[in-house]
Amino acid sequence: MTASPSATSAVPALRTSSADLETQLRMIHGLITARFSQVDRVAVVLYDAVSGMLKTFVSSTVGDDTLQNYEVPLSRVPSLQALAESRRSRVVGEIAEAFGAPTEHTRWLKHQHYRASVTSPVFQGDALAGFLFYDSKTPHAFTEEHADLLHDFSELISHLFLMQRRLVHGVVSTIQVAVDLARTRDFETGQHLERIAYYSRIMARALAPVYGLSDEYVEYVQLFAPLHDIGKVGIPDHILLKPGRLDAAEYEVMKRHVALGVDIIQRISTDLGLKGSFQKQVMCNIVSTHHERGDGSGYPRGLTMEQIPLEGRIVAVADVYDALSNRRAYKSSWDDAHVCAELRAEVVAGQLDGDCVEALLEAKEARMAIKLRFADAREPGDYA
Repeated sequence: MTASPSATSAVPALRTSSADLETQLRMIHGLITARFSQVDRVAVVLYDAVSGMLKTFVSSTVGDDTLQNYEVPLSRVPSLQALAESRRSRVVGEIAEAFGAPTEHTRWLKHQHYRASVTSPVFQGDALAGFLFYDSKTPHAFTEEHADLLHDFSELISHLFLMQRRLVHGVVSTIQVAVDLARTRDFETGQHLERIAYYSRIMARALAPVYGLSDEYVEYVQLFAPLHDIGKVGIPDHILLKPGRLDAAEYEVMKRHVALGVDIIQRISTDLGLKGSFQKQVMCNIVSTHHERGDGSGYPRGLTMEQIPLEGRIVAVADVYDALSNRRAYKSSWDDAHVCAELRAEVVAGQLDGDCVEALLEAKEARMAIKLRFADAREPGDYA
């Protein structure tokens, strides 16, 4: 798998945004080491209550080694479960001695020669949001007193993390309310939107090592992928809900949903304080470019492959895969072999990104699990 030209254009610009939480964490880490030089790593791990997963999110390290693209069920980490239940911090003097059945995270810490740690759960109200880790390569670097002294920094990091979490989820919630009020939810089922989110995550995670994608970026691709067609709330019902293919004039009206969607994202992002942010860029790129095609045949701007941001290419593949895999008013569902063949044919034709397609198709077990978990009601005439 090789990176396409935009791996060195669109994505780095997003990752260095002033609103990038990882950038902010590195700045705070610098302030911490000015007082506590033994703090070699600061990391925030996200907890997803829906899936029960802990997921690497942002980190700052002394040196280049970071743990990324890692997730594990919280239920498999009883020591962290206990911290969440007690809502207390934990000081570990010697990591190698503290954990008898280490997780991949603990094994990574040992491999990187981290010896001591301070860990704190982060809550949003009564709900667990994640964990904050301070790690040191010096054994017994932290005492309870050190943990107390780090408290103010923990409060600052937790505040930034929770603030961005609230803002981002506020945008998604506000847009969903707009969909509900417009009474046009029938244009995309909830199952479709969930499938798009998880297919997009599969691709973003698989491509992360090749493209140098941060965990923060991967998280936002999954979170914002379901907003891809939000502009359809502004399309007239007689076109939006037509039981069959659109004629040429109707199709031109339908294509306006992209511009409408970008306008919605712009307005809501500004109202909620995300103007010019990393998150808004990812959202806008998904909404504005997921109908573009690498050969220039897409819309609205006729971009070519190297001009389409990676997140747009990812969601384009997820959208095509899901459209072919499921029944529509004008077609039956295709079996997986036919869908895979079609996606690869569109790669050969230069329309879809080959890296994205292969990342999705190679994850067959994960794809099938998503299709089963978020399946639409089956109807006669669908392929098996």
